[in-house]
This record gives sequence, C-alpha cells and structure tokens, in this order.
Amino acid sequence: MDNKPNRHITLWMILIILILAIAGMAAYIYWDKTEEVDQVEAEKQAWLNIQQFESNMQLDSLEEAISYYQWNFVNGLHADQVRVLKDKVEAEKKDWAAVRFTDALEDMEDFIRNHSNSFFRNDANRKLDSLTYLEAADEDTYQAYQHYLDSYSDGMYAQEAKQRMEKIDNGAVSEHEVTDAGLIINNHFVALAKQNKELLRSTVADVVTSYMGKSDVTPTDIEKYMYSIHSDSSRDISFQIKNLIIDKEVDNHTPSYSGHFVLTEIVHQGEKTTQHTFAGMAKINSEGRITSLVLSQQS
Repeated sequence: MDNKPNRHITLWMILIILILAIAGMAAYIYWDKTEEVDQVEAEKQAWLNIQQFESNMQLDSLEEAISYYQWNFVNGLHADQVRVLKDKVEAEKKDWAAVRFTDALEDMEDFIRNHSNSFFRNDANRKLDSLTYLEAADEDTYQAYQHYLDSYSDGMYAQEAKQRMEKIDNGAVSEHEVTDAGLIINNHFVALAKQNKELLRSTVADVVTSYMGKSDVTPTDIEKYMYSIHSDSSRDISFQIKNLIIDKEVDNHTPSYSGHFVLTEIVHQGEKTTQHTFAGMAKINSEGRITSLVLSQQS
C-alpha cells in the first residue's frame, strides 16, 4: 500500500503548523511592542498631566494625577520626581492645616514666607488680609488703619478702614474708645487704692502736666502721693467712678481724650466710714496715658 499521499498530508500539516506558529509569534511580538509603546506614551501623558496641574495650582487634580501615576507606573521614568512632589504636597497640606484657623498674624506670615508659591496662597492671603485688619481695628487708630491700607489698598476691609479713619478725624468717639479711656481712669484709681506701683505707672505719661494741683509731675511723684495717702495703716481707701463722659480731640490724625466723671472716695477707719465726692477731669493721650488729672471737691 502506498503511503505517499499520507506523507504529503503530514508535511502540509507540519508546514501549516509552522506557519501558524511563526504568525502567532510575530503577532505576539507586534502586540508586545505596541503595548510597550502605548505604556511609554501613557506614562509620558501622566507625567505631563502632573506638571500641568502643578503649574495651574490645581491641588485636587494634582493629587489624583499623582495617585494614578504611582499606581500604574511604579518604576516609571519619573517615579522619584513624583514621590518627591507628593511629599512636598503632603507637607504643605499639613502646614496649612496647622494655621488655617489661626488668630495669630505672625503664624500666617510665617506660612506665606515658607510657602511663597503655595497651593493655598489665595486662602492664605485672604486670611492675612483679615488678620491685618483685625490688628488695626484692635489698635483703632488712624495710623493703624493707614498701615492696613498701605498693605491692602484693595483689601476686603479697605472701605471699612477708610470709614473708620474718617470717623477718627471727625472726632466721633467709638464705644471701643470710651471703654479704653474709662478703663485707664478706673485703673489709675484702683492702683492708688491698692498701692499697685506697676498698674499706676501703666496709667500715667512720663510727664503729667497737671496732677492734683501740681504741675509737671513725674510717675515717681505720683507714686509718692499714692504712698502718702496710705501713711495711716488703720485706714482702708477705695474709689468709685460714676457718670463718666469721654470726649475726643484730633490733631493731625492723632486723637486725645478728656474724661469727665464723679469720683467718690470711701475711707474706712475702724468702725467709721467717711466719703468725699469730687468732680474729676482726666486728659489721656493717644498712647492711653493720663497727662492731666484734676479733682474738685464737691460740697
């Protein structure tokens, strides 16, 4: 029996198998190379996205792009750069979280100085604007508001600062000024009653033009007066202030104040208590120090 036809069939089958094998290998190599090229292009695009989001200060998009890159390109060409960038972003977020609710002007200034091109620069600048104005409002002087406007001429509180400056120049007395001036006068008499040298000095100017009938008095002279009214240790002295009225004068944007009040001196000595009433007038300079104190005893 002739096996020649069978041999031909076998050869053709082997040939077909070889052709298919070669074709399969070629296809594998082609697709592998294509996938490699696609991977390179994908990594390149992922890195470009990161650079773009960083340049545009798009923090949320940048973080997503970083996560995508690190997940898909663990050993990518820019893996080290992406890791460094992620550490930078995390450090900046931590620093911002520490100061975003601060009331301290210095903390926000430090953040801006340390992160000059911060992802949070707009929020930080708005916060600094607000804190700078609050500091000016706390001082509540023409010069303080001018300092704010020098830094934030178009700031969130620019108009309010200008209105307060006009109010200061117009001589209107704010509740804040009334409270501060009243506290200075009250503290002065508390210091006299309690023989508190430090508190006393905090209420008077270096030179007091008039004090209890004397001219050009120094803080040392006033201390001597304080100790003299307590020379009799059997006496206990206290003061009460009523009917306080604060007026203001402005000279070259600098205010000074006059406080008119009724002062009652109460002296306890043993079982005896005596009272003396005075009409009082105190002048206070822009630094919050008494420059003149006049008391007139009432009948």
